[in-house]
Amino acid sequence: MMGTIHGIATAVLVVAFIGIVLWAWSSHKKKDFDEAARLAVDDDEAERQARARGQGAGSDDDDQQQGGGR
Repeated sequence: MMGTIHGIATAVLVVAFIGIVLWAWSSHKKKDFDEAARLAVDDDEAERQARARGQGAGSDDDDQQQGGGR
């Protein structure tokens, strides 16, 4: 009886895994994943531009003036 339950559970998990892999690699999700992959890069670029304009709220100069240097 326990072997049957373990076998069914394994089969369900394998099917779920294959479903997740197919969903993640499907072409209609590519645009969403590409946008998500760019989030960190876009944030870094925006922060770098703000620092270049002198508007960086979290700049290293501000941290050192407040005694919070690294």
